[in-house]
Amino acid sequence: MKERIEPRTVAQPVGSYSHAMKVSAKQLVFVAGQVPVDRGGNIVGVNSDDKLGNHRTIDLAAQARQTFLNVRAALEAAGASMKDIVRLDTYVVISAMNEWRTIGRNVRQEILGEAHPPGATVFVAGLMIPEALLEISAIAAID
Repeated sequence: MKERIEPRTVAQPVGSYSHAMKVSAKQLVFVAGQVPVDRGGNIVGVNSDDKLGNHRTIDLAAQARQTFLNVRAALEAAGASMKDIVRLDTYVVISAMNEWRTIGRNVRQEILGEAHPPGATVFVAGLMIPEALLEISAIAAID
């Protein structure tokens, strides 16, 4: 059982999250930080079309979708679903901060729908994979 908690003494959330969630469950699933890597181990959304290889563009929306798909795959392998998420933490490279504020909200809504788990979005200097602009970890509760 999950119950969203929105205290009346706190401002309403500015994004698609809850201030708190009360959970009773038989099992918890902890998903390690997922990055935008496809099943073949390729970084998604990186385009280096210039002939010298000096300029790369990175598609943040494509990376976000792949990262959420990886979270979903990990949850499903453990017998859970995106609806079971009770905490979702996102780490975004600071160079993508402004773009994330729009794209992140849109992709999160696209993937999670009406689920609004609490969590944090943290802007960081970098991630283990230099071309990755984000990493997402999750906790799910299942009966």
